[in-house]
Amino acid sequence: MNRLRTQTSTQADTAMTITQAETAMTIKDAFNDDEWFLLSAMPGMIGAAMSNAAPSGIIGTIREMSAGMRASVHARETHPDSELINALLSKADNWDQARNKMADYRERAQQRVSSANISSREELQAMAIEDCRAATALVGERCSESEAHAYKQWTIDIALAVAKAAKEGSILGIGGERISAAERELLHRIESTLGVQSGILFA
Repeated sequence: MNRLRTQTSTQADTAMTITQAETAMTIKDAFNDDEWFLLSAMPGMIGAAMSNAAPSGIIGTIREMSAGMRASVHARETHPDSELINALLSKADNWDQARNKMADYRERAQQRVSSANISSREELQAMAIEDCRAATALVGERCSESEAHAYKQWTIDIALAVAKAAKEGSILGIGGERISAAERELLHRIESTLGVQSGILFA
């Protein structure tokens, strides 16, 4: 009887240990460092490609960059239950960590653009779409359907926010298009890659 109790207790302890280990794992553990960087950088890359899709002038470019940043951070409010988005947008524990994280991110992003010999908006768009395709495949394989959808919607929201931030072809804000033909074309490519519709193309 004592042996049976010991075996039962051991099995219960083992099951509890496994459960605790599974609970301790985060969604970030499903990806390696390069994959996590891709998921972190891709929405921003899409925003940069959208900003360069059509000339907006200095003021317009600043507005687009600000809109992209706001849409990125706003995802915590629009997708509060997304573990993936909250992990990607997690804040550093202290200033040194934040500075090092930012420096590493900037250096890796610059290296990618430099190694790809990007010299035109078309090449930037091609790289952004390829990143979009790779990231979409990753979240589809490693995340739940709801997590994958939230990530895709987050990306579309950033692209749309940038596209709507400034008028193309305007003079001092007068005239011009809110979303240019070039931006609509890029938005269509992003939608096709993600498998998510923004709705703007059919408005």
